[in-house]
Amino acid sequence: MSATTSDPVVEVVSSDEYYQSPYEVEPVVEPRGPRLPAVSALSPVPTYIGIVVAGAGFALIFYAWSKVAGIADNVALQLPYLVSGGLTGLGLVMVGVTIINVAAKRRDARLRQQQTELLADALHELRTALDDGPR
Repeated sequence: MSATTSDPVVEVVSSDEYYQSPYEVEPVVEPRGPRLPAVSALSPVPTYIGIVVAGAGFALIFYAWSKVAGIADNVALQLPYLVSGGLTGLGLVMVGVTIINVAAKRRDARLRQQQTELLADALHELRTALDDGPR
């Protein structure tokens, strides 16, 4: 039987060329290297450091408050304690909370990256199983 213009033409292509998934998984780009090579993103050490720094800030605020409370009658004598103890303590609390926040975000980002890699592997296995077809 010869092909005429009325006969449909079927073109056979491989499965990779025929099916292009709109959900292609980009390879995960690894960062250049850890900024703090000694501290892993999953390590709790930065969180503990942040807690210690914030605790030192609260201790400094308490110390300044205890000194200022004893000098209730003269405001001029209270100001050095307020500036040196109170504001420095507030700064330490802010730095400690920032360290805790950054450590939590680094940990979450690393866990999310691991979950994304697991999902990409599962999708790759599923696509391979579907491409092989039933046996």
